[in-house]
Amino acid sequence: MGDTARIWIPRVLLAIELALFAFIATHLDVGLKTEMIDGQPVGNCSETEFATIGMVWLGMTCLALAGCLFSLFGRSKWLGLVLFALPVITATTMAKYQEDRYPACWERPADPRKG
Repeated sequence: MGDTARIWIPRVLLAIELALFAFIATHLDVGLKTEMIDGQPVGNCSETEFATIGMVWLGMTCLALAGCLFSLFGRSKWLGLVLFALPVITATTMAKYQEDRYPACWERPADPRKG
């Protein structure tokens, strides 16, 4: 039982972490993806959606930490650490790039499609 748990718990954690990463990476206008029209970033600004993505991001980070801790007890420690840390590093880098290039939704001009 111990070997089975040691093998499958990290795999399940990684699968859930990657699903959360995919949700964050594909969500419109909350850090990683912005719609551009006529050179201006546009999108809906919803505090509820922003809070949801924040909670998903927190969950992804917690799963990465738990996965890294489980990896310390496996045979391939460094591979496990990289596999769990890479989605968080990628998402954070992409979000920082997004933040530097495009203003946040609440700092944008009105949506040109609605005018």
